[in-house]
Amino acid sequence: MAAFKFKFESLQNVKKSLEKKAQRELAAIDAKIKNLETAKIDLLVELKNHRLSTDSNTIMSEIQFIKGYARLIQAKISSIDNATTELNTEKDKKIDELLQKSKEHKIFDKIEEKHFERFTKTQNKIELKNTDEIAILKFARVHK
Repeated sequence: MAAFKFKFESLQNVKKSLEKKAQRELAAIDAKIKNLETAKIDLLVELKNHRLSTDSNTIMSEIQFIKGYARLIQAKISSIDNATTELNTEKDKKIDELLQKSKEHKIFDKIEEKHFERFTKTQNKIELKNTDEIAILKFARVHK
């Protein structure tokens, strides 16, 4: 029996590698989003602690400095929110891309499955034909 060779195997391998690449990119984006969320939480905690650290005996210049620092932290939080929004948009695009690549991969799997079924049927027919020929030859030898 001959070995099965899928004629689109190289194309299928390329599709698999592209799907894996899309998965890695999606995981990287998720990691970036998680890091930004952690940084935002840290900044919020720092802002809360910084506001609590002022007491009634602080002078006006220190209060102004503290307010300026609080505005700086708020600006950082705002930039983190913007970056998170951009990353979420990019993540949605990558999810759509990954879904498309998964569909392509599944299509090639189905094509391979159908080709294998056809190959198996053809091989079975050939094997039956060979078996019939052998049986006919044996029968002819026996009845000579």
